[in-house]
Amino acid sequence: MRLSPTAILYSAAVPPSPRDETRGLALVALSTVAYGVLPILGKVAYSAGVRPLPLLAWRYAIAAALIALLERGPRPALRDRLSLWAIGAVFVFNSIAYFRALEEIPASVIALVLYTYPVIVALLAALLGVERLTRRALLAAASAFAGCALTAGGARSGQPPAPSGVAWALVAAVVYASYIVLSSRFGRGFPARVLALHLAQAAAVICVAFALADGGLAVPLDARGLLAVAGIGVVSTVVAMTVFLAGMAIVGPTRASVVSSLEVLVTLVLAFALLGERLGPGQWAGAALILGAVALQNAAALRWAVSGAPRPRPGPAA
Repeated sequence: MRLSPTAILYSAAVPPSPRDETRGLALVALSTVAYGVLPILGKVAYSAGVRPLPLLAWRYAIAAALIALLERGPRPALRDRLSLWAIGAVFVFNSIAYFRALEEIPASVIALVLYTYPVIVALLAALLGVERLTRRALLAAASAFAGCALTAGGARSGQPPAPSGVAWALVAAVVYASYIVLSSRFGRGFPARVLALHLAQAAAVICVAFALADGGLAVPLDARGLLAVAGIGVVSTVVAMTVFLAGMAIVGPTRASVVSSLEVLVTLVLAFALLGERLGPGQWAGAALILGAVALQNAAALRWAVSGAPRPRPGPAA
C-alpha cells in the first residue's frame, strides 16, 4: 500500500515530450508492481513466523533511515514538523489495521476491500467541507460498499473470509482515507520527500514502541522472513514511493493516479500465482463493483489518461 499518496511532485505547465511521458508512465507502472507485492511479502513474512508489530517496526525504521539519506534538504520549522509527525501518527494506524487483516484473510480480499478508500475520501472530504458531495460520489460509495459485501461473502471455497479480518481491512481503508484528507489540508507546500520522511519517522517511533510493549523487535532468523521484511521496507516502501514520485513529476498526478489503480490487479495476479489464492464468482462481482466505483469517481482522470490530452495544471494537493 502507498506510503504517502499526497506526497506529490508537480509537473510544470509545459507538457512532457513523448519519450519523457513514456518514461514517466513506466516509472508509475513500476511503482504499482512494487506496491502490489506488499501483501504477498507480508504473507511470506507471516509464514516464517514474523509477527505484525515487529514487521511494521522494521519496515518503517528501514524506510526512515533510507529516506533520510535521500532527503538532505533543509528541514521545516519545528511547528511544521510537529504537524507532519501528527499526520504520520494517523497513517500508522492504517498500517496496523492492514497487517492485522493480513493475518486473517487472503491478500486478494484485503486489496479489494482497501481499495474502497478513494470513495471514502470523497465522502470524508464532503463531510469536512473540503469538497461538494455529488450524486456521482454517492453512487460510487453505494457501489463500493456493495462490492465489499460481495467480496466478503463470496469465497470460492464456500467459507467466507473471517469477519474480523474484513473489519480490519475496512478500518484500514477508513484510516487511510482520513490520512489523505488530513494531508491535503495540513501537508500542503512541503516537498514530497519531506512529507514521506516525517511520516516514516512517526510510524517508526510508534511501531517500535508498540512492538517493545508486545514482546520486542526480534524476528525469527529465517532467510525467507528476513528477506520479506527487508523487501517490504526497501521495495514496497522506499523504492515504490521514489519511482512513483519520479513518474508523477513527469506525467502529473491525474494520469499517475489512474495508472496506479492497477495496483489491485497486480495484487490479485500475484496472490493467484504465488499464494494460490482464488476468488469465487461473488468476489469477482464484488471486485467489478469496487473497481467500477473508483472508475466512476475518477471519470475525468480516466478520460485524460486515455486521450493523452493536455491536462489542467494540478493544484497544491491531490
